[in-house]
Amino acid sequence: MSKLSRNPKKTRQSSTSKGRTRKRVIIDRTTLPDLRPSLSTQMTILFIGDNPGVQSSIQQHHYAHHSNLFWKLFNRSGILERVVAERIKSGIANSQLSDDKLLCDLITQGCSAKDDFDLITYGIGFTGLSPRCTTTASQLTSKEKLAGIPRLLKDIEFSKPKHAAVIGKAIWETIVKYYCLKLGMKFIKLSKDNFKWGKVEVGSDERYNSIIELLYSQLPSGTAIYVFPNTSGLVASLSFQEKLQLWQNLAGNI
Repeated sequence: MSKLSRNPKKTRQSSTSKGRTRKRVIIDRTTLPDLRPSLSTQMTILFIGDNPGVQSSIQQHHYAHHSNLFWKLFNRSGILERVVAERIKSGIANSQLSDDKLLCDLITQGCSAKDDFDLITYGIGFTGLSPRCTTTASQLTSKEKLAGIPRLLKDIEFSKPKHAAVIGKAIWETIVKYYCLKLGMKFIKLSKDNFKWGKVEVGSDERYNSIIELLYSQLPSGTAIYVFPNTSGLVASLSFQEKLQLWQNLAGNI
């Protein structure tokens, strides 16, 4: 993991409309540290993202940018409450969690990026295609993304989540491309005929089914994959309510 520079920010002056000057912060991304995954064994949910943005790298927490909708969707969906209830019911966690002050605070006040590593205790983890910081995920090279898939599979094998939620269609496309290359197949373009948001299941496209079946054969038994829209504030392919419904569907399956 790279180390955070003592002075990762540079400044330069720019003029305002009234003739005054102000300092504009320029961040040198090459000095920003990688963001490590948040993992443990026997996880209930593992969230899979692209790679850390500038704020996530600086703060060393997942989905840290103020405009990212991840934590708003997470809190509104009630996923934490459902995960805790299921872990108590299945015997993974004991009923004393109901007396856990941190947990009570997380549920009543809502979670934010600063809580990502605390959520390991309750069976919720985070990983991504790459730990390297970029301003946007599009700045990761195709080679870099594909190289991240084997490590991603190892993270899933280690954490053995019941549910693995891919946050972004582009990540799922990279996974599909990886398995197409592995099978010596021409890349399968995702379309309304073979792709839908939510839980990944086989359908009527035999070539696409072969990818899904191979992927599931390499995952821990019982792990289900979901694909959700990217939660960046810049992505508006679906409305907030449509995105929230997908998250609520996952909560209902826990």
